[in-house]
Amino acid sequence: MSTSEGQLPDLLPQKDRKPALLRLLWVAGALVFFALGVVGWLVPVVTGVPFYIVGFLLLAGASERVRLWLNRVEKNFPIHWRWKLRYLLKQWRDKRERRKDEDAAAGG
Repeated sequence: MSTSEGQLPDLLPQKDRKPALLRLLWVAGALVFFALGVVGWLVPVVTGVPFYIVGFLLLAGASERVRLWLNRVEKNFPIHWRWKLRYLLKQWRDKRERRKDEDAAAGG
């Protein structure tokens, strides 16, 4: 199945503006993961790249500018990487929704 790159939606879609406290928590989390990424450079056993990726994703939740930048960068990836990223995000979101449904059923 061939698909042109323009047909794929943005990896991180635009959401409603988040409350300031939530954005502040996301920025704080991003700073923690960036610091862990630096530790990953200093300690040879730990790699820093996954920490930087999580840090950028958290920062994208807090900043519209970073979200747009990540979507622009992602469009330069090969198409099979882009499909794989969407597949992994869908699995993660589905798992999170199932967990919410199970918690609601158990609590209610």
